[in-house]
Amino acid sequence: MTVDKNISLALVRKELEDCRDFAAAYGWVVSQIDEGAMTFEVVLTSHIDSEAYRLAVKFDNYREYPLFLEFVPTEGRTLKTAYPQSNDGFFHSFPCICNPCSRKAYDSVVQGAPHKDWNLADWQHNDKTGSLKSIKWILRAIQSRIDDPDRYKGRMEK
Repeated sequence: MTVDKNISLALVRKELEDCRDFAAAYGWVVSQIDEGAMTFEVVLTSHIDSEAYRLAVKFDNYREYPLFLEFVPTEGRTLKTAYPQSNDGFFHSFPCICNPCSRKAYDSVVQGAPHKDWNLADWQHNDKTGSLKSIKWILRAIQSRIDDPDRYKGRMEK
């Protein structure tokens, strides 16, 4: 099913507005929305080691389908080293964010992704999604992991 582009844009604009307080508190740098590409980027910085992670968010067909979340390689990094790592499996070595809120985690979208068992259109009802049903809480989940000294393990290695 294809969602009207204007619906996805309106939802994302609203959700970005809803996370303005978190963005200010955590120092997130949120780009302008690229309406043609249906994308925006967010830079999140670990308060442990000051590593900055640039996250590209593609939101076509949102909320019918989850967001496509991808950390972007910068400064000569590889795709894998663009990702943070945590000891709770949230950042999968595939690499992807391993949660139903991340379209890249679905093998039906990206061959070889970790989850053949998840239904893309049912992502909001998957028990593993938890509270990660909006941009605000997805970004907060990422930030909490890169700020947690017990879970955060720096950048992924090659």
